[in-house]
Amino acid sequence: MRLTIAALLLITSSVSLADFLAYSVSEKGSAPLPERIDKINAKYLINLEWGDFSGKRARIAVLEVDNNSTTGTFKSTDSSGTDYKSEWSSSGGTVPVNGIEAIVTDTLHRSGRFRIVEREALDEVLGEQDLAASGRITRTSGAATGQVLGAELLLQVVITDYETGTSHSSGGVGGLFRKIPVVGGIGKKGAKGRVGLNFRLIDATTSEVLRTKQVESTIKESGLTFEGSGLADYGMMEGFMGDFAKTPIGQAVIAGINMGIYDIAKQIGRRPAEGSVIKADGTRVWLNIGDQGVNMGDRLSVMQKGEELIDPDTGISLGNSDTAMGDIEVIQVAEKYSIAQWVTLNSSPNRGDRGVSQASPPSIEYAESWRRPK
Repeated sequence: MRLTIAALLLITSSVSLADFLAYSVSEKGSAPLPERIDKINAKYLINLEWGDFSGKRARIAVLEVDNNSTTGTFKSTDSSGTDYKSEWSSSGGTVPVNGIEAIVTDTLHRSGRFRIVEREALDEVLGEQDLAASGRITRTSGAATGQVLGAELLLQVVITDYETGTSHSSGGVGGLFRKIPVVGGIGKKGAKGRVGLNFRLIDATTSEVLRTKQVESTIKESGLTFEGSGLADYGMMEGFMGDFAKTPIGQAVIAGINMGIYDIAKQIGRRPAEGSVIKADGTRVWLNIGDQGVNMGDRLSVMQKGEELIDPDTGISLGNSDTAMGDIEVIQVAEKYSIAQWVTLNSSPNRGDRGVSQASPPSIEYAESWRRPK
């Protein structure tokens, strides 16, 4: 009998590993998420476990978090050990923007669907670019950023609303921090945290905004269990994550970020892999897409770059009027580039023309309906 039960558990476990995009996890179980999660109570979106993913990971760079809410901004920039407790107490709780950025980066990493550009490399490039606060990416700088970093996508998160719903008290965790103030109290019944987040997914080559998603997340009680997230090494941010996650506003932020990344992962799953032509020699074409985008034998459609269409009102690129030239087939794959040969091309492509994979992206599974974890 014991063997039969063990076998049943093994079968059940293998079924649960189906390629659902993500699962809501509680202390007693888990439940796969449906395609739309906007109406799910935020407390069920604090702990997410991402489903297995066998597809190619998109290369993405995370821009600095912008705070457009009415709450002040706090940013830790050094390790001098300055005590910001009094500043936090008098302000009623400010927004720890770089702590939130670390959570965004960690969530992207844990999803298993992205390759993330290092923060140091991004800072070096962005220091030379024009990143206006309103549009964030100008047409010229967006393209240059993508070319230098080799990133396909840029992600910006804008905080549009940030309400702690509770004042600082001696029982809170603010006193535990010397660099990162934590807002809200622990174990305080009736406490509430609410955050609004806007996610902007940007094409790193053209600076076209591919997707925007507005997320509203509210947690009405504190002290919810937040399991270890496998947080990457973000120095003092690792300690910040542990205590911030115990507050209502911290849990609201984590749930909101999970909601936003969930939506972005859906968009990435629908996009075929693509890269730009580096050079062409005879019947061979070199592309800036490597082993995380294509496999040997993959066919790509070559699109000749046409006139870039710029929105006269916003100055944002709307894409190019590209022309199909024919197909090529990948014959060699390296980490950061690939080589393909002509199949149906009539003429040699130019540097900057695009190669779009004809391989279908891996399918994404969703629960038919939402049933909270038991």
